[in-house]
Amino acid sequence: MTAAPVLDTGALARHLVSRGLAASPLDVEVRELAGGVSNDVVAVRAPGLDAVVKRALGRLRVAEEWLADPARIDTEGRALRLAGRLVPGAVPAVLDLADGYLVIERAPDPWRTWKQDLLAGTAQVTVADQLGRALGRWQTATARAADVAAGFEDVTAFDQLRVDPFHRTVARRHPDLAGPIHQTIESMAADRRCLVHGDYTPKNVLVGPAATGLWVIDWEVAHFGDPTFDPAWTVGHLLLKSIHRPASASAYAAAARAFLAGLDAERLNGVAHGGVPLDAAQLIRQTGCLLLARVDGKSPAEYLTAAGRARTRALGRGMLVDPPATLTDTWERLT
Repeated sequence: MTAAPVLDTGALARHLVSRGLAASPLDVEVRELAGGVSNDVVAVRAPGLDAVVKRALGRLRVAEEWLADPARIDTEGRALRLAGRLVPGAVPAVLDLADGYLVIERAPDPWRTWKQDLLAGTAQVTVADQLGRALGRWQTATARAADVAAGFEDVTAFDQLRVDPFHRTVARRHPDLAGPIHQTIESMAADRRCLVHGDYTPKNVLVGPAATGLWVIDWEVAHFGDPTFDPAWTVGHLLLKSIHRPASASAYAAAARAFLAGLDAERLNGVAHGGVPLDAAQLIRQTGCLLLARVDGKSPAEYLTAAGRARTRALGRGMLVDPPATLTDTWERLT
């Protein structure tokens, strides 16, 4: 694999000065942050500035070739601004967006990703509830909104970073499942009803001490689309953690139920305004596709053992060929 080029910190410092965010390039301190698979991500400090800067990569840092349009950084900035207006405090503030750089508010030092807590076996239902309610509010507020549909109609980045490396790759590697997987893809294309984050997963949720604050980050594949995608991604990752840490499976299941209950509560609040009904069968198919993608797609889950990958594969296949009655019933198949 050819490594993606490292961010030119000198060019970044000069950019910040040109945008009025720093007085001199010599004042700018840059520190690389973890998680830069699809982006260069750095923390930047200068007098009066404490921020995170992102620059989208054209080739992702994974073993297989995976290309994507760097222009998605503009989508992310616009989506963050919209999400912040609709649910104040649930995303970092956008400080600047220009010339391929996104500058956003940096989370306080004690904050961490929800993925860290989950991998440690801690699954706070309060975080899950907040996450579900935030998603429900975003979905309800943007349901059938013509301006949002027009502003986020481009699904190029979503196709390059989600549908192709996840759904289509899995369909090629499991040809006997091509039917339900392509049905999932076709339903996504046909059912475009609200703003979709596109990576609504624990690694993109930052939580404060005692879960008193919560941010949803990484909106680079945001688009107007299928409302089942985001909840499937959240619940699917709770299933993955259940396979990884079976002793904590009941806690992850409780978090999934709290997340879906919070989502449903906000969606029901919006029924008078049209609401955002979820297709239960599509939700289950999406989750099955995710499970398979995290073992047989282009971005396998790094924490699963060989035995865990086998269990995930069997669970995902079962969700597509023999769906459970409800999404949370899937946990019964882990016992």
